Amino acid sequence: MPEFKLAKRVTSIQPSPSTAAAARARDLKAAGRDIVDMTVGEPDFDTPDIVKDAGIAAIHDGKTKYTAVNGTLELRKAIAGRMQRHTGIDYPLEQITVGGGGKQIIFVALMASIDDNDEVIIPAPYWVSYPDMVVANEGKPVIIACPEADGFKLKPEALEAAITPKTRWLILNTPSNPTGAVYTAGEMKALGKVLERHPRVLVLTDEIYDEIWFGEGRLVSLVEAAPHLKDRIFVVNGVSKSYAMTGWRLGYGVGPLPLVNAINKLQSQISSCPSSIS
Repeated sequence: MPEFKLAKRVTSIQPSPSTAAAARARDLKAAGRDIVDMTVGEPDFDTPDIVKDAGIAAIHDGKTKYTAVNGTLELRKAIAGRMQRHTGIDYPLEQITVGGGGKQIIFVALMASIDDNDEVIIPAPYWVSYPDMVVANEGKPVIIACPEADGFKLKPEALEAAITPKTRWLILNTPSNPTGAVYTAGEMKALGKVLERHPRVLVLTDEIYDEIWFGEGRLVSLVEAAPHLKDRIFVVNGVSKSYAMTGWRLGYGVGPLPLVNAINKLQSQISSCPSSIS
């Protein structure tokens, strides 16, 4: 059989380690082993009945057709309302995009915005998919170690030192997977001060765990702490963790209009639209 040549974007990355470990855990459970599965961000409760009932009703009501590329109008209005409640910022509906999970939104955002060897700063410890998503889109991950002594959080001086003329993105995940680290409003503002000096750098804030917080006070998004950077911040979230809807595959992104338009263009050629039922 002749050799099948694969694209560099495939051969240069690895399968998702967490997905592979989760598959192994499922196999061991099926074999009768008593396994505590800590491989993926899977809530230990079921999708709430109110959500299940709405999905079933959608099927019976014939809501099984294509939706808009960027999600239904009703959903985007709900997302805009949530952003206003959580950050105090009003986003027009055209700055909201919806896709098949937060993971897809992050991947397509990188696809839309980085070129060969553009650098993406990723604080470590990090969610295992970030670097490979950057590499798959021909970018260069720049890993910054954030030790336990610093609360596993990125310090302003470390961010400043890592930024180069090739830096395109900072990925900021708070609450963090895997550490659970949460940035305070003051820490967010300090990072914002650094970013003010580097107008080319965009920030992708992955806030998928923002409803799972057992500390004091409330979580503050970077876009709330540094609203003057709003046009450079792309907020990613979804329903997987807070509503135990991991299998429903529904995530969203809110941010700069040129980026959202580019994501929608790519999305129209990738999956056409989010799931109408979800």
